[in-house]
Amino acid sequence: MRRILVLLIILIIPALIFAQKACVQDGSPLIANSSFSISPAVSSSPLAPIFEIPARITVPVVVHILESAAFSVSDEQVQSQLDALNRDFQAANADLVRVPDRFKHLVANCNIRFELAKVDPSGEPTSGIVRVKAGVNQFSLDNRIKFRSRGGSDAWPAAHYLNIWVGNMVSGIMGYSSMPGDAPELDGVVLNHTIFGTLNKRGRYTLGRVAVHEVGHWLGLKHIWGDAYCGDDGIADTPPQKSYNRGCPSGILNSCGNDPNGDMYMNYMDLTDDSCMYMFTLGQREKMRSVFAAGAPRNSILAGLALQTDGDPIDPEWGLPDPASIKAQPLQVFPVPASTEIRVEISDYETLKQKQLFIYNMMGQQLMQVPIRSSQVIILIGKLAPGQYLIKTDRPDQAVGRFVKM
Repeated sequence: MRRILVLLIILIIPALIFAQKACVQDGSPLIANSSFSISPAVSSSPLAPIFEIPARITVPVVVHILESAAFSVSDEQVQSQLDALNRDFQAANADLVRVPDRFKHLVANCNIRFELAKVDPSGEPTSGIVRVKAGVNQFSLDNRIKFRSRGGSDAWPAAHYLNIWVGNMVSGIMGYSSMPGDAPELDGVVLNHTIFGTLNKRGRYTLGRVAVHEVGHWLGLKHIWGDAYCGDDGIADTPPQKSYNRGCPSGILNSCGNDPNGDMYMNYMDLTDDSCMYMFTLGQREKMRSVFAAGAPRNSILAGLALQTDGDPIDPEWGLPDPASIKAQPLQVFPVPASTEIRVEISDYETLKQKQLFIYNMMGQQLMQVPIRSSQVIILIGKLAPGQYLIKTDRPDQAVGRFVKM
């Protein structure tokens, strides 16, 4: 029993000390790991063009700055963060010489470059920086920062941009990220303004490497400890370790098993201080570049439409409401976000009684079907993967609702 309690404490403690350096990954709406079966997709779309992976990958970036009286972010600060990403993803950081001899042969130049977008989704020139007056004093992990209707800023199309949101985050949250395959509305990286960029920074996070870490997640990397006690991050050349490391370790720390090389605490996917993380591995490089392969979630970014200047709209429907959603009467869903259950208010119960509610993921796959037996339907969502979902009825005008599973 004592061993079980010790193990539980070790697993729980990380969640309780986010105040030092919080990093949270959005779950993917893909259903590969779900324990329930799904129906075939209810709709399909033409295959997107397939682009070959170039030697150097260039990612267009849009930075959404949620401005408030609490802080300001200059264009120069934005560029300093882009410079930091390019430095580390191209192994151009001077502190690379500090990698211990036992890991030097694994150091990788990922050859991924980040550049502010030149064209917005409607085809108009842009600086790649969007400034919006924040609708709330602080943002948390509920993704409000990603929706203008909730006080934030709407994502630009994830097929062509890396969205980065910068805001005043609840104390202790340094940043969090989506993973490849997440709902387009949620796709991107959120960063606390206190650690964004490298200009005039003090403390432990001065080199822009919280962003490097979170963009690593956006490109498909797990934490180096695999988010489990001596877990597996799916990368062959990162040694196993018990959990994350903090501060600035030195020497050989062998936290899990008897690997003679010990923990790779200088890896960007650990949680050490900015000045003490300075490498990706060859395996991590291949993992990140693989998300740009044909059929992979980031392949369409290689089209480079957001970096062209010909004025053609990237998304002709940008900013236009979906005609179907205008006609549909919305379903009232609460709470949002939710983790275990949601409640759906059926305002037109007399018309809808004995009909069904259907839950779809953002790929159009039907996941659940629930009968309408009262004016308030309770739906258990514990088995759904974190992400955004749609709820529809089976009546002709298709009343719709949305919710976010945390």
